[in-house]
This record gives sequence, structure tokens and C-alpha cells, in this order.
Amino acid sequence: MEKIKECKICINTTKNPSISINDEGICNVCEHYNKYFKKSDIESEKEFIKTFITNKKYDCMVGLSGGKDSSAMLYTVKEMGFTPLAFSFKIGYNEMSESVKNKIKRITKNLKVDYEIIDINNYISDIDKKCFKGMSDLYEENISEEFKEKFRRIYNEGRKYYSTKQQIAFPFVRPCQICRKIAIKAYYEEAIKRNIKIVFVGINEWASNKDNKYTAIRRLKPFENKPEVYIVHLPFLVSRKYDDLPKILEKIQWTREKGDHEVDTGGSACLLARACEKKANEIMGFHLDSARLSREITVGFINKQMAKEAIKNGNRESIYTVKEVLERGGII
Repeated sequence: MEKIKECKICINTTKNPSISINDEGICNVCEHYNKYFKKSDIESEKEFIKTFITNKKYDCMVGLSGGKDSSAMLYTVKEMGFTPLAFSFKIGYNEMSESVKNKIKRITKNLKVDYEIIDINNYISDIDKKCFKGMSDLYEENISEEFKEKFRRIYNEGRKYYSTKQQIAFPFVRPCQICRKIAIKAYYEEAIKRNIKIVFVGINEWASNKDNKYTAIRRLKPFENKPEVYIVHLPFLVSRKYDDLPKILEKIQWTREKGDHEVDTGGSACLLARACEKKANEIMGFHLDSARLSREITVGFINKQMAKEAIKNGNRESIYTVKEVLERGGII
């Protein structure tokens, strides 16, 4: 067997079928970013974003989970001069804890920001439900060598259908890929309802690298007769580093939840991600969140040791199967 290689920069390894390592020991993701990322592109986007600051009641929306990144993002957006509406999405299979709700209430009160919980179950299409059903069926299958090969193939093929424009009932291995499709639709429609053009999200990596250009902004215009909406990855836009967070979090009186880690995987807050973690890790040989954490290393938000610690803490036991999580949430 060929020896497994790990990137010198991030935690990507050749266990992931989408990853290759060059002769210098750098993975294809880091190599591409280092070659094509230009700070000047981001600086231009900052100036563009400022043109949307207005005197309206709300001139942007800010996704708020109650975690470190989104909480710090809300503070930064206000410091930039925006008047934001903070919001959290509610979906059938994930319920926010009372302690997180109280934290959000405290943060938004301290920042004098209005806040809404938006139910996005209505944005789950029939195709999305078929995707969830396919995922549920996939995770119900018994593990065999033949199944492992099938699982890995589906993981790799899922990259083709990651775009919200792809309307296909694909049984994604990563739940984030289905959720993202639903969230993008909800971002757009909820912004349009409020005559808002900008939605800030606390994702610590690029929004796009189309045509070898790394950007913090993704333009949504699914309908010719409706205006565009811009999704902005605020941490990437401001070149945020993890070490920037403590001072901001102290100002807004953010407090750590019991059991919180410095950096974590999606299963810490998402029941569906948690239900997928162990089986997917066993089959793939790497954590499903390793690619995301690697991109956070690539852009300089966290370091390699922090990402490895997150992966170490991320192989959680779930009291529910994928099927049970989705059934309890009324999705399938």
C-alpha cells in the first residue's frame, strides 16, 4: 500500500481521495491558495461592502449561532458601521439549548442589536428531502469492504453536486452539503423579504475561488426579476486570526459553555453531524471536518495543532442514528 502523506501546512492527508501532496509536501488546496490568493482582492471587497452601509433600520443580516466566531463577527459588523439584524436558523433536526439562547440574548442586548430566530423548514424542497433520505439509507447499511468502497465513492462524487444549482437527489456523506443548499436558499429569500442586500456569516475561509480568484463574497441572483444578495464570509474579509477573538469576546461578555473546546468539529453543535461522525470516520479513515479545518489553517485563522486537537475531540458518540435524528426532526 502507498504510504499516507500529510500536508506540511494543514491536516489534509491522502486518505482523502480529493487530496494530493506535491513533492514539497504541500497539498493541492494549500498549493493553489498560496499561488493565487491576492490580498488586494480582499481589500477591494472591503470597500465594496462599505457601500451598503445605509440609514435604514437594518442594512444587513448577521448569522448568529452563539459561538465565538459568529459572536465576534456581530461585534465587527457593528464596528464597521452597519446596522444589523442578527438571526439564527431553526431546522427540524437541531434545537438550540436554553443556555445558548440566553447567551445570544445577552450578546445582542449588549450590542443593542435586534435578533430573530428564523424557521427554515419551508425551504427544504422535495429534492432536499430525497437527499436526506438517501443519506439516512446510506448510514443504515452494514459495513463491508464493498460498502466502504461505495461510501468513499459517494463522498468523492458529492463534490460535483455541492452547488445549490445542482438539483439532484444525491445521498451526501457530509450533512453540511445538504444543509448548505437549504441555508443558501433561506439566506437569499429572507434577505429579499427585508430589502437587505448583505448577509454576513462567520465562516473562516473563502466564499469562492472561481477563476483562480479567492474572494470573501458570493453573489446570489437566482432569479432574473429579483435583486442580488451578497453572502459575505466576514472572518476571511477581515483576515481574522484566532488570537483576535479574546479581546472582542471580553467586550461583548461572551462566555464559554461547559464542554466547549477552543476549536471544534460540527458535531459539537449539530445533532446530524454528530450522528454521522463515528461511522464516517471509521470508513473514510479521516474526520469529515478535516477538510474544513484544513482550510482554516490555510488562510491563517488557526494552526495545525489546534485543528488536530479539534479532530481528537471530534469522534463523538451519538445517542441517535442519522435516521433517528431526521425522523425526530420530521425531515423524513
